[in-house]
Amino acid sequence: MAHHKVENGKLVPASKIQVMIDNFYARNEPMILRVLDATTRFFVKVRARPVLKVLSRLLGTVFPTGEVVTTERAIDFIDAISVLDKTEIAVGPCMCQKALKKRNGTYIKDMVILYGAEAYKMSYPEYKDLNPEEAKELLRKLQEEGLMPTFYSCLRSGGWIYAICNCEGKICFPFRAHQAAGAVLYPGPDIVSLNSEECIGCGTCVERCHFGANTLVDGICQIDLAKCYGCGVCIPTCNGQARKMVERAGYRPRYYPVELVSKAAA
Repeated sequence: MAHHKVENGKLVPASKIQVMIDNFYARNEPMILRVLDATTRFFVKVRARPVLKVLSRLLGTVFPTGEVVTTERAIDFIDAISVLDKTEIAVGPCMCQKALKKRNGTYIKDMVILYGAEAYKMSYPEYKDLNPEEAKELLRKLQEEGLMPTFYSCLRSGGWIYAICNCEGKICFPFRAHQAAGAVLYPGPDIVSLNSEECIGCGTCVERCHFGANTLVDGICQIDLAKCYGCGVCIPTCNGQARKMVERAGYRPRYYPVELVSKAAA
């Protein structure tokens, strides 16, 4: 059976070597996360963030980095690979929770895709196949929980996307590392747009935003657009229905396969 990767807006067979490399990383991911987590905590404790930032950029050339997207974008991707009859999706335990032995919210939420699904199933018996409808239902559930879908890739290459992680701010190591040093997560194709006249100042968006983009000023929300990564978790819980997602100006695709999804939709 062929396993697939994204290349030039298409799904093409991934080589056995690519599957084996991802399998090697998957087997060692818990140990890698523990080491990186301890290293990050150390440099933050000794106030050596400049060193941490350099390390983050160097390690990011090899280790996974992610692009944040909306749940709707993630669902569009699931629909695309379904239409193309290349539905390779599996789900298993959150690797950060597993490695760091902490729990918060849903545990079985690490969605691996394309060649990554085979690589992780080879490594862990906990990973089980999902059909498209199950995958979309899980993504919607995790959105309600306030988690942000993030397309992860190795080697900073769109051809190496292997997972849709559903990240939160308390345990998720990539998110915490990004907050400490940057160069781990990148904004996605969308950004929030607010109609201030409709805002009722409920503050739910402030609670939901992982990146601190929302603040209340005199009872009305204000958005720091430079901090909006485009996850959209603030949209469905906006009591005034004052916000929506719009396309990010000047967006250049990093990992999310915009071209692939657009072609499949057409």
